[in-house]
Amino acid sequence: MAAIELSVADCIPKFTTEKHYQNPKRMQYLSVKLMHPTLGELAYAVCLQINSRAQFKNAGDFLEVMDEDSQETQCFSMALFDKYSNIRPWLVDGGSKSGSGCWGTELSEGDMLYIVDLTVKDEYRSRGVGSYLLQKILASYCVGHAFCWPTPIASNKPKAEWAQEQADITAFYRKNGFRRVGLTSFLAYSPDSFHPSRNLPIASDPETPSIAFDSANPTAPTLTLDELHPQYPLHFRLARDKSPSIVQTIRAAYQIDAGDIHRRDVNGFLPIHIAAASENVHEFDMVEDLKDSENDGGVTPLEGLEVSMRIMKEIMDLRGVWKGHSDEALICEYLLKNGTGGEAEYVKKNKFGCTCGMCTDGWLSPRMRFQLLVQSEIQGDMLREFDTLFQPRQPLSASELFNPVLFYLPKPLQRGIYKTFYIGFYTLFDGMAQILRTPNAIPTPQAVITAAFNINPSAVQFYLRKGGKVEYVLDALVDIAKQQSSLGDGTFGDTFDVEEAEDAEHRLGYRKLVVCANDLEFGLVRLGVGLTMGGRWGPFGSLWEREMGMGMEMDVDGDSDSDSDSDSG
Repeated sequence: MAAIELSVADCIPKFTTEKHYQNPKRMQYLSVKLMHPTLGELAYAVCLQINSRAQFKNAGDFLEVMDEDSQETQCFSMALFDKYSNIRPWLVDGGSKSGSGCWGTELSEGDMLYIVDLTVKDEYRSRGVGSYLLQKILASYCVGHAFCWPTPIASNKPKAEWAQEQADITAFYRKNGFRRVGLTSFLAYSPDSFHPSRNLPIASDPETPSIAFDSANPTAPTLTLDELHPQYPLHFRLARDKSPSIVQTIRAAYQIDAGDIHRRDVNGFLPIHIAAASENVHEFDMVEDLKDSENDGGVTPLEGLEVSMRIMKEIMDLRGVWKGHSDEALICEYLLKNGTGGEAEYVKKNKFGCTCGMCTDGWLSPRMRFQLLVQSEIQGDMLREFDTLFQPRQPLSASELFNPVLFYLPKPLQRGIYKTFYIGFYTLFDGMAQILRTPNAIPTPQAVITAAFNINPSAVQFYLRKGGKVEYVLDALVDIAKQQSSLGDGTFGDTFDVEEAEDAEHRLGYRKLVVCANDLEFGLVRLGVGLTMGGRWGPFGSLWEREMGMGMEMDVDGDSDSDSDSDSG
């Protein structure tokens, strides 16, 4: 049968957009049909437009939102980005996981276009239809970067046929300007014709470790779990038996076949890889295997463990219940780094992912401490300036005082604020600052109360007796610090993270502090200072209510400053 004459220039793409059903302000679906005037529909595509990058950075919920959308977008987001939608550093730092090195931190900025599916009808394939449609999509809707996962979905083909189909899909996207991000399964596209990725030859774009492994082991079978157990009994036991008895199992295996402890499974993993990924602390004597990465993950035992720890952290973060790495994982990490005799100290320092070695209790980094200190001083000073608004025994509402920090008090407390209550409130900020200025001190609720009592005991006592809690102050402090950090409006960095400034004590001091992975982990701070996960915290009341004073009517209940001996105004 003769091929149907076709000129793609005659085709017209028809675009349809639909707001995302859960996050309409941040994402929308893009559907495209490529129509020919006489042949009808030749191809179609489905994409996800991801906008409002700033909102993801502020909320720190990128992984959560992607997880809720689909399993595919969950895999995409976790492979490339952190919860703030910033590109994983090891994918762009020029190291062994950066692949060609053509991508950089520009992937942390701008809108994203994720290509979910692009399908050409069988009779029109290999005729430029797919490329024509893809280029039309990129020209019309790719204002930031486009991404794709070039892999067959829901394919039951034999392994060799599946691999060839994957290679064909990858070749299609590469032909259209896409290049691999690091050594991940995902490709990206930049609309900037001068971007390094656009000048990288296809032959220089690396394959993933799994593709490279499969190419080197074309006859490796695909085994089920039931088939793996009898063929690799030592691997199986290491993944499941974490008791000291596993040492005897290893010795017995060695006596039967000395090579068994160095035997690779069907995916190229040695027993030590399995032990590390399973956090099995009893099996780390095979020093000669510590650097091995000849497997379909391209990872050493240590790298495999670190990947496992990161995934576990991010999964638990999504559920809102991460409370640090497990002791077993940290001990394994320590041993894999050839550590001896200092496991307990290593666990304490690294429980919460500290990378600077200077975090108090493993989570409060020097830069985070500085941010909280500055905010506690600023908020205390700002509140103190409005003392003069109060009249003797006459309360004011939060809307009348109009300081945003007061909206972290529950609404009943916002309605009638007496001067002594107000003084007690900002004295707690002063107590917080005092603690944060003390090396290695943690601002727990009890520590803050103790410090504040030393400053103004009667005002603090009045505040607490009338229903105030130190947790309201902690909540406000952490939340405002986050809002002004680089995750929010960035005003803190604009003021303090500069080369020269008027206030040398603060501004120059911040730049000299060591950088740590915990510098922006405000969730860890909330956990560390005792703010319960899932609790109802401020600010209370909508912005409109705050501006208009709605719901802030005076609550005349007779609780005046006369209950306090300290207030003379």
